[in-house]
Amino acid sequence: MHGAPQEGALESPDRTAAKESLLQEGFYRVRLRKIQPSSLNRALNNSEVTEFLLQLHRLLKSGVELDAALGFAVHEQKDAVLSYLLCRMRQDLQQGLSLSTALQRFQAFPQIVGKMIEVAERSGRLTEVLGMLLDFYQFQQRIIREQKRLLNYPLVVFSFFLVLSLGAVIFMVPMFKRMYSGLGDELFWLTRLLVQLSDSLRSRPQSWMLAALLFAAAVAVVHKLLGWYWLLNLIPGGKRLQESVSLLFYSRSMEIMLLSGVTLQDALALAEEMLPKLLRRRIIAVRRAVDSGKSLREAYALVPVFSPMFIKMVALGESSGHLSSSFARIGNQNQEILKKIMAWANTLIEPILMVLIALGVLGFLLSMYLPLFKMAEHF
Repeated sequence: MHGAPQEGALESPDRTAAKESLLQEGFYRVRLRKIQPSSLNRALNNSEVTEFLLQLHRLLKSGVELDAALGFAVHEQKDAVLSYLLCRMRQDLQQGLSLSTALQRFQAFPQIVGKMIEVAERSGRLTEVLGMLLDFYQFQQRIIREQKRLLNYPLVVFSFFLVLSLGAVIFMVPMFKRMYSGLGDELFWLTRLLVQLSDSLRSRPQSWMLAALLFAAAVAVVHKLLGWYWLLNLIPGGKRLQESVSLLFYSRSMEIMLLSGVTLQDALALAEEMLPKLLRRRIIAVRRAVDSGKSLREAYALVPVFSPMFIKMVALGESSGHLSSSFARIGNQNQEILKKIMAWANTLIEPILMVLIALGVLGFLLSMYLPLFKMAEHF
């Protein structure tokens, strides 16, 4: 007898029980991949969602049936968690559930994806809406890459500078300390500070390592709560850059949801996912105002985050009945503003970084060589 390879998802307490269950069902030469339950609760990142949408859109566009398309996607998928989720979705489809229902059963997928696919299934525009979602997430991924690229240069340079500075403090300062032992209180204050730091690093390395681990843990907690975006506040124009990116994602998501047929109330709720948590709390008033009967223009006017131009464009869209076009124009304007901010930040980062490094090197040289001049005065 000859068989065909099969992929699927199975819940089991351990590998042995899973293998026995599959053998009893007639599956042989079984290969298992273990998935931790905790990993299924995390949200997929932007690149994982983009990969899923890309695979599904290409296959459906080429005429492949949805069940077969999910089967191909599972076979080509390298990520174990996403492969498991796709298997479960395929099993749900085979049991009669819709794709949107299968998607919304898992917290891993963004709500905007499930809701837009639900509307697309009702209107028979699944392939078209998947293409809109794919364009949106690919666009979002490009913007995120540009933001990260903006941070890469200063982070790499600062890391090298920090490592070299620590090496100089640990290994070079003790040599100068022996030379300046006779100066006592006449020693330059910055030299005394570096000598004390060097002595502390050499005599209590465990304490400094513990402090470094605690600092890394604090950074990890902040990263988990706020993402890596908080680092942008450390560069010139970083805060304004974040606001522009957030409003760009917000306006683009509103555009594609309204184009696909998502109701205004649902679109407002789902678009809030595109914003950082702190900003999300501020604009929740917009959705509440619309739910209470106010126009969208009046609702946006309640929140100072949105500019007068944003509110004016929304008012024009409401009066003409083309809100999606208004949000498209808002997105284009935000994209132009974003380009200018990033060009301005790129122009300023390098000279500011060079000035800071130069000041650090100058301080180290002064602290090491000024006492030499003072010693020369005694001869």
